[in-house]
Amino acid sequence: MDGIKSKNNHSYNGGNIKNSPIFREIFYNKKVALGGCRLSSSCFSRGGVSMPVEFCAGTHKRGKLISAFGALLMAGTALTSPLHAQEAVSTTKQPTDVGNVEATGGAGGTDNGQTALGVTRTEVGGGLMVDEDVPKAKSSVTKDFIQKQAPAADVFQVLKLVPGANTAAADAYGFNPGIMAVRGLDATQMGFNFEGMPLSDMANWSVYPGQWIDTENMDVVTLNQGSADLASPQINATGGVVDLYLHDPAKTPGGLIDLSYGTNNAIREFARLETGQIGDTGLRAFASFSHFTADHFRGPGEDQKDHVDLAVVKDFNDGSKTKLAFTYSEIVRDTYKNPTLTQWKVGGLNGAATNYDATYSKGDTSYYKLLANPWRNLLLSAPTDIKINTALALKVTPYLYYGYGASGSATTLNERSVGFGDTVNAVDLNHNGTTTDTGVMVYNPIFEDNLRTGAVSKLTYNYENHTLVGGYWFQYSDDKLYRPYSTVNSNGTATDPKGVSNYIRLANGQVVMGWNQDTTDYVNAVFAGDTISLMDDRLSIDLGVKQVYVSRFAHNGVPSSVEDTHADRQATLPTAAARYSFDDQNQVFGTLATSFRTLPAGSLYPRYSSSTGAVTTAANPNQPNETSFMQEIGYRYHAKLLSLSVSAFNYDFRNRQISSTVCDPGCLSSPINGGSQNARGLDFEAGLRPYHNFRPYISGEYLNTTIESDIAVAGVYLPTKGKDAVRSPRWQSGIGVDYDDGTYFGNLGVKHVASQYSTFMNDQSIPAYTTVDATIGFRLPDLSYAKKPEIRLNLLNLFDRHYLSGVASPTVNALSTKGVAGTAPTYYVANGLTAFVTITTAF
Repeated sequence: MDGIKSKNNHSYNGGNIKNSPIFREIFYNKKVALGGCRLSSSCFSRGGVSMPVEFCAGTHKRGKLISAFGALLMAGTALTSPLHAQEAVSTTKQPTDVGNVEATGGAGGTDNGQTALGVTRTEVGGGLMVDEDVPKAKSSVTKDFIQKQAPAADVFQVLKLVPGANTAAADAYGFNPGIMAVRGLDATQMGFNFEGMPLSDMANWSVYPGQWIDTENMDVVTLNQGSADLASPQINATGGVVDLYLHDPAKTPGGLIDLSYGTNNAIREFARLETGQIGDTGLRAFASFSHFTADHFRGPGEDQKDHVDLAVVKDFNDGSKTKLAFTYSEIVRDTYKNPTLTQWKVGGLNGAATNYDATYSKGDTSYYKLLANPWRNLLLSAPTDIKINTALALKVTPYLYYGYGASGSATTLNERSVGFGDTVNAVDLNHNGTTTDTGVMVYNPIFEDNLRTGAVSKLTYNYENHTLVGGYWFQYSDDKLYRPYSTVNSNGTATDPKGVSNYIRLANGQVVMGWNQDTTDYVNAVFAGDTISLMDDRLSIDLGVKQVYVSRFAHNGVPSSVEDTHADRQATLPTAAARYSFDDQNQVFGTLATSFRTLPAGSLYPRYSSSTGAVTTAANPNQPNETSFMQEIGYRYHAKLLSLSVSAFNYDFRNRQISSTVCDPGCLSSPINGGSQNARGLDFEAGLRPYHNFRPYISGEYLNTTIESDIAVAGVYLPTKGKDAVRSPRWQSGIGVDYDDGTYFGNLGVKHVASQYSTFMNDQSIPAYTTVDATIGFRLPDLSYAKKPEIRLNLLNLFDRHYLSGVASPTVNALSTKGVAGTAPTYYVANGLTAFVTITTAF
């Protein structure tokens, strides 16, 4: 595997949710038209979800789905050809594709692992570190750490201790997405890949890690703190890249069962079945299913998740390989309120100011039953390695993503003045035959319907001391974002829980919508690079360049002078890196890289007032790309007992876009243009191999950020130049201590995060915090069909500290400045003490 090596080789009570209109709309309504038709009185929106009395045929959507699957199948024709195998862990140094990470999971089941979950007890730092060999900073977390964490821990939680990872969970169990920032760059500025396919939302680059992979099926997660590699399919990764890989099927038949119970009535069941090698076919597969429910740790509400993972691997005699990786999730969650600092000080963890309302009163748009957030998504990737001959290899990764869901929301309007795009109308909002009522409650959830498909192809040719790479990436995406209005009952629930009637309409039959956006994207990228090996591979030099073309087409389905817009963007991204090994233990490296992030989809659309029809946000299709130039140098030491890595970095940004999650109360992520910024600092990590069964680990980061521009707000430039960037704590550190003697095991994780600003004016911040998580467990001898059973107790936030864990919605200024009124940022609230006990066995 390029770029990673190891010397060790190694009964749901949820009626309130199920009766919510969004849940019914998504999971029970079989008649929802997934397609669309042209604007008419019976079918509203071009290519969007129709909202008619009689539904349209939906041929538009079906055609796109057929095209998407066609592209996937065409790109995957290599599945029938001989394929090139790659292992997740390799002891052989290989040339890198400018720091490329290519893994397809580790050993399946318990083939090479010593426990039911595949824990080896040998990885550096208890699985928090790997002896890297790439010419840039990178941290990898393996099964030795992952499989001792709480079941259902998401990717953010898995990476919480590695250098520079500033993570804030919205809940202990990974149902609700929190936030992750690395070197001061939030997750929307990073790339996230699942088996080579991109995961970031094309509309605004948001990521939802709880929807991707069950924890038991995570073999390795890697964080490239600095830059993306050439073949990484990203158009937003001005920061680093996270790569995650689905468990490789075991070579022997068997399976795994997890049963868990925890705080807040958390109940989780997980089962995985492994086929092992299927005769002489070279095929092996696994399938798993999990079901998880839990009450909220604060405020009213409960969450539920059903998840399926599936992988099929085909090994060929010449060393070629293909893998089909599939995941599917259905999640229904109530929404946590992200409080302001004032609300947090007044309400604390369980106060009314900090949480949504458990009971309804007239006109209450914060009633939790109106705010359900259901989602379903499918990930499908087929990484395929074809060994053409001893010098030439082809890797093809076709992929498909589909997601559909909503963020619940409600508002109150006066019937005499209802905004619909740039028009104002008198509308009967409550269907009582009049248009004179005031303060009428309207249900207006934000729906998203997203399809994207694509393929990455890369050809590698070894010639003397050169490893030449060249490739092409194509992606098509169709993202619909729309906000229809419907009626609300007197008890605060939607009139039609199925969501197929009771829409609010104009006299001509049109459904009134706050938004109706249909964005189509086409991405084309070509790349080429060369890895030059010199001095018997003691010196390796990587040179590469990537040319990216992005076309975004937008159709606005509400009445507006701006109906169709488009934006074309391109970027040339050169990269250079080098690694020099003094000997087998000491190594230095350096990287120069350019990156970009194109404009979000929301920039192509104007937004209008729901009561006056006035423009609240103008379309800005000319918004420039965010660009970054990164320089990095580092040193690694790999010895028999100790491994360490230290790197210094510097970033220069232009047009930096900061993600801000705005809830009204329906939540949507939108960017703030932070102008020019600089970030520089130092990352460090070190870990030990087993020493008397102990494997300690330590990491740290020093970060210094500077905003280099004054930021304009309402035509006024606020004096932000020289201030610190948001979400950028000056200091972070992590400590992990793992003990495992084969029978008894445990680990301790300590994370310290310094104070961090939440406004560009630095007039509000949250204090530093330190939190501690712990795991204890023991393993039993085989019991009949139960192989390698174990019992594990995970304790999160061991000392039950109540604190704000991260910035959900940064703003420019919290206090009035130069006549510009302040806007209060909002924050994530950390979970309290959470205990989760799990019984696991293989079979």
